[in-house]
Amino acid sequence: MSAIKNPYIVYVLPTSKVWHPLKSKKLNKAWQEIKESLHNITTASRQKPGSLQIQIMFYRNSSDLGAPSTMAMPELMEDPQLKHLIANGIPQQRQGVWEIGPEHLNNAIQYFEKIQPILKNNYDIQLYVHYNFKLVDPLTHQVLESQELTSDFTFYFARTHTCLPTIFFPFQDATDHFWKYFDSIKQYLPFIIEEKYLKLARLKNGRPTSFKKIYRQ
Repeated sequence: MSAIKNPYIVYVLPTSKVWHPLKSKKLNKAWQEIKESLHNITTASRQKPGSLQIQIMFYRNSSDLGAPSTMAMPELMEDPQLKHLIANGIPQQRQGVWEIGPEHLNNAIQYFEKIQPILKNNYDIQLYVHYNFKLVDPLTHQVLESQELTSDFTFYFARTHTCLPTIFFPFQDATDHFWKYFDSIKQYLPFIIEEKYLKLARLKNGRPTSFKKIYRQ
């Protein structure tokens, strides 16, 4: 990482929380809200995520490390839509993970929308969608100046849907200007953002040395 010139405000969740649930429980509505969010407040291309993966859980049937593992929901593999997605994906090093090309994004969303009602948990099969971006002003649609770091959203779709956000705000302090921008983007986010996770990064020699919680005055 190159040296950072200016302090910044970051929104990141603690390890005790990890994920934000999405506002909408139904995938079709949640996906629409995600697309609107990406369009209004980020530079991300909705149809070109940085990474798109299908992740299927496999379990071992015994304590023997050499024993074959079994897919959590083998009946899903009978679905031609899933077969098509996996056939067009690239197997990853971890068993049960396939990297899917962005041209299959809509098909993957439709598939997970179809199977959502039959899933028993969030782990047997998941769709992972990751976006990198810079922040945009929702009123002017201009990219915010002085963004040295890249923000990202990671979405997981399964029985329920979640987001892991990391947002770097190019503001050197919690000024009225910052809070005005922060308030302007809340309505577009597909999750409920919480002010208690905002922190101001202090720098030394271009590296963050401490993070301090910020509060409205």
